[in-house]
Amino acid sequence: MRVLVLGDYRQTVTVVRSLARAGYSITLGTHDARSSTALSRYVSRVWCCDGACPARFLDQLEARLRSERPELVFTVGETPLRRLIGEAARFEGLATFVNPAPATIARCFDKRVIYEMAARLGVPAMLWRAFGDAEDWRRGAREMGFPLVVKRKDSSSQVRSRKALILPGAEALEALLAETASDPDAASLLLQKFAPGRRHNCHIAAADGQLIAYFQQKVLRTDEPDDTGIGVAGVSVAPSAALREYCERLTRSLGYTGIGCIQFLVDERTGSVALLEFNARMDSTAALPYQLGYDFPRLAVDLAAWARGRGPCPASVTQPYPVGKTYHWLYGDLHAWVDCARRGRVGAPRLTAWALQMLWAASSSYHLTWELRDPLPTLHAFWKKLAPAPARRLSPRTA
Repeated sequence: MRVLVLGDYRQTVTVVRSLARAGYSITLGTHDARSSTALSRYVSRVWCCDGACPARFLDQLEARLRSERPELVFTVGETPLRRLIGEAARFEGLATFVNPAPATIARCFDKRVIYEMAARLGVPAMLWRAFGDAEDWRRGAREMGFPLVVKRKDSSSQVRSRKALILPGAEALEALLAETASDPDAASLLLQKFAPGRRHNCHIAAADGQLIAYFQQKVLRTDEPDDTGIGVAGVSVAPSAALREYCERLTRSLGYTGIGCIQFLVDERTGSVALLEFNARMDSTAALPYQLGYDFPRLAVDLAAWARGRGPCPASVTQPYPVGKTYHWLYGDLHAWVDCARRGRVGAPRLTAWALQMLWAASSSYHLTWELRDPLPTLHAFWKKLAPAPARRLSPRTA
């Protein structure tokens, strides 16, 4: 069967490898004419689409599906998903989309909806408040107490170019409130009580709300010094019965079918738990469970077929996975280290310790993109980033 893998992210290469090894023919849909993923030995064809204009992207996708007729479309990452969920009827019957139902995706991507649902279901989450006006947030800050966190209602946009912004006190809040007057999307902002602890990513697969696979990993480091960024290092941990139960409460309430990643902050000192977000998509660290026997790309395809009456429901994945196995994203880690060094964001002692951690992780962990059997995607990504500009122009084109 032919699969259009739509979206070029660091987890895309895991999807490509998994499905190609299962016998699927892979077409990669990317907006990058010099895509590194396109150099994977497992990609049969490359389709370059418009990544800048949503309307053009949708027109191009419809034309592609009508002319090529792939059996499956596996959408990776939030940007193409957000473009598709509002136009689901337009693509009905053109292919089987390997994603949860569009209305479910829309609910999961809105943190306000998920936090309200969590409160009804008894899933722990920190106190929060949507943006009304400056005085309302000042009142909320007094009620919740500092430190506080400010973020958007979804992950498609950021606050000061960051996923989340920690406000240690009233002065930081006032500085942010001064910016909201010129913020064109201030209504998307959320103010929330800061939750201590490590981020735990709970990879799930569910059939009509019932979990059939659960894999848990803890984020050890991110690409931001305050750990609010994208995970660059993590470790598999034993499944938590409490977190699994919280995940299933959410999936049952949504009638969820598909794969996803539900994130919590866990304070290992006190045991407190706080829901962070529900990502209705393939997680960027999917390479770790894949390497440890939890093939979420295959589960996603099988669940999509089952949901449309074209195959049996996949069996539950019950075998224990090894704990204490680490992953590392060297590309992102190195990029963050260089950025912090150039801008003086951290001191020399911390930079030195960080470099040693990076070297150890690179030599002892599963890599999110690197495979000896399929080296070109990772090698080319580093080439594009590190080679001098004239040499980068010699990078092989993929379409």
